[in-house]
Amino acid sequence: MGYLTAKQFSEKWGISERRIIKLCKEQRINGAVKNGMVWEIPEETLKPSDKRSSIYKYINMTNRILIINVKEELMAYLQSYLEKEGYIVEYKGLDEIGDLHKLDKYYEGLIYFPIHNINESEETFIINFSKKLNSKSSIVIVDYNSAKRNKIEEKLADKFKNEIGFRINTLILDIPKNENVLVNYNEVAEDIIELLVKFKNTTGMAITTDGGKIEFNKDGRTNNLEIGKFYNAINSYFKKLNKESYLWCASIMLEDEWTESPQEMKFRVINLEVANRGVNVERIFIFSKDKIKEFRENKTLKIYIQSNIKTLYIDYDEIKEKNPKLLKIVANGWDGIDKSTLIVDLPEGAKQRGYVSQNTKEVMEAYNCFQELKKYSKNLKEVLK
Repeated sequence: MGYLTAKQFSEKWGISERRIIKLCKEQRINGAVKNGMVWEIPEETLKPSDKRSSIYKYINMTNRILIINVKEELMAYLQSYLEKEGYIVEYKGLDEIGDLHKLDKYYEGLIYFPIHNINESEETFIINFSKKLNSKSSIVIVDYNSAKRNKIEEKLADKFKNEIGFRINTLILDIPKNENVLVNYNEVAEDIIELLVKFKNTTGMAITTDGGKIEFNKDGRTNNLEIGKFYNAINSYFKKLNKESYLWCASIMLEDEWTESPQEMKFRVINLEVANRGVNVERIFIFSKDKIKEFRENKTLKIYIQSNIKTLYIDYDEIKEKNPKLLKIVANGWDGIDKSTLIVDLPEGAKQRGYVSQNTKEVMEAYNCFQELKKYSKNLKEVLK
């Protein structure tokens, strides 16, 4: 699907560019997105009805979706994906709805988060809300895995398909309801969107996701993680970083450090993305002086020293002589986030890739080590020039 500018649609629809820009700002043109100073509109978009015409009051169909009881940690991800799909998003709690008969809007979809197992009143709400939907609409229920789960998608699938023509499916979260779990809510949001827009001829279906869950033990750390889960954990944490965050990282560089594997390449990209978002990122690279010439050609270091990342160099041999305990703490390297989280590398050749720790003692030991290391550091760009 291609995009055209407001100016191009002005010629196509025979109305002024200024009018089209106004319609975009009012979210009346489905799929319109602003790229810098320019509005871009999907080339197959139909001309919206004119609100000023007498017939408009009888037509109130927009690509609108209602989300009920959404979890706060999911909201931003869902908003982003739904807007890309051209939806106008409304959020409400079930107790905020009131009388559905007085709701003068129509919708293209519903995403429903039950508070507990769906009871009779919630089921009635979903049935009544279906009258605000059309044959192209979709309902997605997001529920926790439970033996007592009310399988409402199975119960109502035929009813909705036969009477109205739309679909109802469920995403089941196989995720513990406690705080000692890291969940990739971006992936959960992606699964919801898939059920909402992709399964055009599937209804009454329930699929299960664990949201890439990673559990912490009583000491505040995970088990050693396989490569996939380790990098998923990094992605989850890094996506949450903002201008108030502090990312501090230390690596003891090896000859084959920073390989060209897809995972490592993606890791570099998300580091650059984080820095470009205004996160305070400091990275210390530790290697011997006699390796400087060799590391001048290292692709990763070349990229980092030209980015917004503050890159520092420390002579391995100097630290080994003056303060060897710091090398012991750095071990195989880690990424620290504020004073709360440590993402730790395991030794080369280990079966797993690393682990995540929220153990206060371990995190603060690494944090203090990093601050001490900085006293021996030099600007990496100056060292490699």
